[in-house]
Amino acid sequence: KFPGIPMPHDLFTGPLVSFCQTLLAADDPRPVQPLLEVLRPESLDALLLNIYGPELMPAQRAVLVSQWSKYYFMQLIPPVVVSSLVFDRHWSLRLDQVSLALDERGLPSGVKLDVREGGSLDGLLDDNLRPFIEILSTYGDLPGAVLWGNAGDYLESCLVRLGALTDVSLEAGYGLLRNSTLSDGRRNPLFNAISYVGEPARRKRRTCCLSYQVEWVGRCEHCPLGCDHL
Repeated sequence: KFPGIPMPHDLFTGPLVSFCQTLLAADDPRPVQPLLEVLRPESLDALLLNIYGPELMPAQRAVLVSQWSKYYFMQLIPPVVVSSLVFDRHWSLRLDQVSLALDERGLPSGVKLDVREGGSLDGLLDDNLRPFIEILSTYGDLPGAVLWGNAGDYLESCLVRLGALTDVSLEAGYGLLRNSTLSDGRRNPLFNAISYVGEPARRKRRTCCLSYQVEWVGRCEHCPLGCDHL
């Protein structure tokens, strides 16, 4: 425990507890693996083969990588975003400072952070999501935009949930989805990841997650592709 720095679990109380369920406390007995080790090609080969079987792996590697990434974003994004927006606590999120718990199949089921304070919510993109997505994109031979779309999907869902529970300003969080550029002028890969179209409004992703390509996985309910593409 770093002196003067509250542990993440100490921050979440009341209805906000649900946002930290995937964050493992320092004394949590569940085994974890360093994230960089999990992301090694041979490790991912074994995980995806165990999860999806030889019928899909490696033939549908791109689709499987996209689906696996969703579980990681599901574990990481809610506690990090709520810590930042509600409590103004920003954790250092470099890949070498994150460990991952995997369930019996090999799907991410929790994250453990090397808790020390970082700088801002932008660190979620630059220190974690960007290098994570670059590694998976190369390994799975799929466009990074697919994985950024997955991350944006969970970020937007988290903000909607959080907005129903607190009056704290979520401007910084929504800015990651609504601004076409980042604070330093670079293109924002999360821009417009989710939109609402039609009447009544239908939630729609900007980029397809590829799930429709494998019948067993099925079509995402927020798929941006029309039926003529499927």
